[in-house]
Amino acid sequence: MNKIFFITLLIVLSHPIIFAQTDYENNFLQNYLNIENVFLKLGGDYGTNFFPFLLQDYGGRSRGLSGAFTSVADDIGTIEKNPAGTASLKNTELFVSHTKLMGDVNYNTLAYSMRFNDLAFGFSTRLLYMPFTHFNTWGENAGSGIITNTVITLNFSYNLLRTYDFFGLSLGGNAKLYIYGVPEVIAPEQSRVNVVFDIGLLTRFNFLKGYKTTEKNFSVGLSVKNLGPFVDDEPPPTTASLGISYKPIEVLLISVDFNYLINYSAQTYKNWSVNTGIEWKFTQYSSLLAGFTLKSSPSFSLGINLDFDDFTVTVVYNPDFLDVSKFSVSASLKLGDLGRSNKEINIRKLYAASLKLISEGNYNEAKEQLLQLLKIDPLYTPAKVSLKQCEKQIQTESDLKNIIENNRLQ
Repeated sequence: MNKIFFITLLIVLSHPIIFAQTDYENNFLQNYLNIENVFLKLGGDYGTNFFPFLLQDYGGRSRGLSGAFTSVADDIGTIEKNPAGTASLKNTELFVSHTKLMGDVNYNTLAYSMRFNDLAFGFSTRLLYMPFTHFNTWGENAGSGIITNTVITLNFSYNLLRTYDFFGLSLGGNAKLYIYGVPEVIAPEQSRVNVVFDIGLLTRFNFLKGYKTTEKNFSVGLSVKNLGPFVDDEPPPTTASLGISYKPIEVLLISVDFNYLINYSAQTYKNWSVNTGIEWKFTQYSSLLAGFTLKSSPSFSLGINLDFDDFTVTVVYNPDFLDVSKFSVSASLKLGDLGRSNKEINIRKLYAASLKLISEGNYNEAKEQLLQLLKIDPLYTPAKVSLKQCEKQIQTESDLKNIIENNRLQ
C-alpha cells in the first residue's frame, strides 16, 4: 500500500517538471498581453482585490465538490475552507497536490495536520508559479523570470462542549503569510508581502438519518477568510462562507456553500457565489465527486476519490465556462490517529462486558468495569447511565439484606 502511495507522490511531484519544457514554448508576448486577466480570473470574478490566489483551495475532495466544503470539513482540505475542521479529523495527514491551470501556470500544495483529542494544529504552503518574459515597447526581450504567488498557513482549532451525544462546537483560525514575487528584471519593486487571518466555526448533529453509525449526518460551518490589511490601497479578497452538508444515506453526501466577497468593488450581485457538491460512494474505497459553482463565471467539477486505509488519491477536472479551467491531482498519506481508535474499541469492550455483568446480576463487578471505563472517557454517557442503575441495584440489594437481618433479630 505504501509503495502505491509513494509512486503516486512521485507522479504528482514530477508533473510540473514534465510540463515545463512544453510550457516554455508558449508565446510569451501573448502571455504578457493577457497577464492582468489571468490573475483576475484566478479569483473567479473581476475587481480590485489584491492577491486573488488567496481564493484558491488545495485540491482534493474540496475541489471535486466545487469548493462546497465549509461544512464537510472531514479531511485536510478543511485548513483552507474552514479552519475549525481540523479539530475533528480522524487521522494525522500529510497532503500533496498539483494543479494545472492555463498555459504554463501551475501551483502545488504541501499540507500537514495533527489532532490531539480536541486540539489540532496544521500547516500548509501553496506556490503558484508562472514563467514570464517582459517585452518592451519595441517587442524586444527585456528580461525573463518566474512570477510567484506563495501562501504559508499556520492553523489551530479546538472542539468545545463535546459530549457523547453532542459533537461540540469547533472553533479554528489560520494565520497566512502571502508573498507576491516579481523578479526585478521583469518589473522592479513590484514584490509584496502581507499577512491575513481566517476564522471558522463547525458543528454536526443527526437529522433525518437513514443509516446507523456513530457519525453525525448533518453539518453546519461558517468561515470568514482573508481578513487583513490593504496592499497598495487594495484589499485582500475577504470572503464569508456559510456551508451546509447532509448525508441522507451512508453513500451519498450533499453540500452547499453560500459565499460573499466582502471587499469586492463591482456590482453587488457579483459579490455572491454559490457552490454545490455531491459525493457518491459507489464502492468501499471509491467515490464519484461532482459540483457546480454559480457566479458571474460559472464552472463545474468532476472527479474521483480513492480512499484506502493508509492513503487517499483524488483526481479532479474543473472546466470553466468563462475563466481558467483547472486539472488537479492530489494524494494524502494517513499517519495514524494517535491511538484514538484503539481507545474507542477498548471503551466499547469494557461497556459490553459491564452490560453482560449487569444481565447476570453481578452489579458490583459491573460497577468496577464502568468506573474504569469512565476514567478513560469521562464523557461516555451510556456508562454514566448504567453506573447509576448499578448503584441503585446495589443499594436495593443492601436495603433488602438489612430488612431480612432485622426480621431475623426480631
